[in-house]
Amino acid sequence: MLPLVLKSTTPLSTHLGDVKGYRTKTGETSTLPKSDNPAFIFSQITDSDVKKSIVEINSDAISTDCISRKMIIPIVDILTPVIKSIFNYSISSGNFPSSWKEPQITPIPKKANPSSFSDYRPISIIPFLSKVFERIVHRQLSIYLSRWSLFNSFQSGFRVGHSTTTALVKITEDIRLSMDKQHVTVLTLLDFSNAFNNVDFDLLLAILASLNISPEVIDWFHSYLFGPRQRTRVDDSFSNWCTINAGVPQGGVLSPLLFSIFISSITLQLSSRYHLYADDLQVYEHAKLMDLPNTIGLLNKDLDLIVDWCKSHGLKVNPSKTKAIIIGSQKLVNLIDFSSLPGIIFDGTPVPYSDTVKNLGVTFDKFLSWAPQISEVSRRMFASVGSLRRLSNFLPIPTKIALAQSLLLPILDYADTCYLNLNEEMLNKLERIQNLCIRFIFGLRKYDHVSEYREKLKWLPIRLRRNTHILSLLYCILFNPTSPTYLKERFEFLGDTHCRSLRSDKNLTLKIPSHNTSFYSKSFSVEAVRLWNSLPLHIRSAQSIDKFKKLVKAHFFPP
Repeated sequence: MLPLVLKSTTPLSTHLGDVKGYRTKTGETSTLPKSDNPAFIFSQITDSDVKKSIVEINSDAISTDCISRKMIIPIVDILTPVIKSIFNYSISSGNFPSSWKEPQITPIPKKANPSSFSDYRPISIIPFLSKVFERIVHRQLSIYLSRWSLFNSFQSGFRVGHSTTTALVKITEDIRLSMDKQHVTVLTLLDFSNAFNNVDFDLLLAILASLNISPEVIDWFHSYLFGPRQRTRVDDSFSNWCTINAGVPQGGVLSPLLFSIFISSITLQLSSRYHLYADDLQVYEHAKLMDLPNTIGLLNKDLDLIVDWCKSHGLKVNPSKTKAIIIGSQKLVNLIDFSSLPGIIFDGTPVPYSDTVKNLGVTFDKFLSWAPQISEVSRRMFASVGSLRRLSNFLPIPTKIALAQSLLLPILDYADTCYLNLNEEMLNKLERIQNLCIRFIFGLRKYDHVSEYREKLKWLPIRLRRNTHILSLLYCILFNPTSPTYLKERFEFLGDTHCRSLRSDKNLTLKIPSHNTSFYSKSFSVEAVRLWNSLPLHIRSAQSIDKFKKLVKAHFFPP
């Protein structure tokens, strides 16, 4: 509920749709190099394309078109040919229907007691048929970009087979390998202000053209991007329409993909290592202790290049929310004299070195010990269980199981494959957290034994649960063609380094990566290989990820 002072819908809508351009015009639109791959043109949309996209949408939210999934599904066979014809006419004429560029905005408070417009986050609900159409276009464009390797190799956002987990595994593996070589890592986590809302349309279209997107498709994207309007709904009141002049459409299915394309070139001139997840950019480099000042200097030069890129592309950096940390073994980090060490400078602002940073939802500390991460998981789990426990007496067990699986276990499981070097105390703490979920489900007291109840749920003990996640991720890396190359290249089969699609004893044993320290032996690259090689051949030979998961769970938890 909005405070009375904020209930004037039109000023609120104007604020939520306010986009400030930051771009310094430098003429890049005429100088972008053009890819030499075949041109992208739209394929004719089929009935099956339309049905597939409708089925994939799981929201029944209604926007300004007053159409919902619930209305379409019962008569989908009748409507599909009509919808298909509309879509095909749109791509052939280069015109995106203007009524589908009119989302409805619902303001959601960012904090408990909002007092100004800036305390609200806009949730955009786009017209249903626009969602269906954009999914089809997204699929066609993504296939083209993947086929011709036009994605940034280290962009993990909104790509099939990529995720925050794969990004975090990549980064932590790099840091661990550095520590195995007695190096430290300087990591900077950069922040941008409202990046999605400040995409320059003209420059985005020029970037698409440089990827050899055909002129006809460029015309369609021009129609899609230009001229959108939005209105804000508060209770039963609606604002006037507000025109949007920049930024990829809020809530649009195509928006994350278009933003990934737009920001891709931000890293082209960098000499440091980097990783992108949508607008989350981290830049890092490894160094011997004696070379650390020089490495920081080189990193600062790369940060200057990023600032220059942002100025020419209309994105605004946010130095006050940018973080920096130096990660290494306790022995090496404790030898660093931070008082005399050169600082990280981002857009003229010093960025202090932190002891911990939040990276894509996971807390990194300067020794990569994961103690703060385990504490954060514990805090969130106890808070969540505490909230749910108030309803415990009124809920049947099946409902509590569903709540635990949808709200609690994701906290416990999130990105757990990136932090494997846990000591026994930490693993026991995670076990107690899982037991907390079991006690909530069955209404058990604090000291009641949970083993028999865990077996009823078919849940594995925490160590085995984490092992199943490691193995499942490894299976996808090895056999899913869309999984990240930056992880595939870390693994090699004995006797066959080229063909990973075959299922034979010859090529289903992996080489254990060479390493120097026991610390690196707990890395994903080593631990995953050891677990994989210990599996019976019939499990490693599974023909699908679902079958593999089922066999692994049965292996760890026999009936």
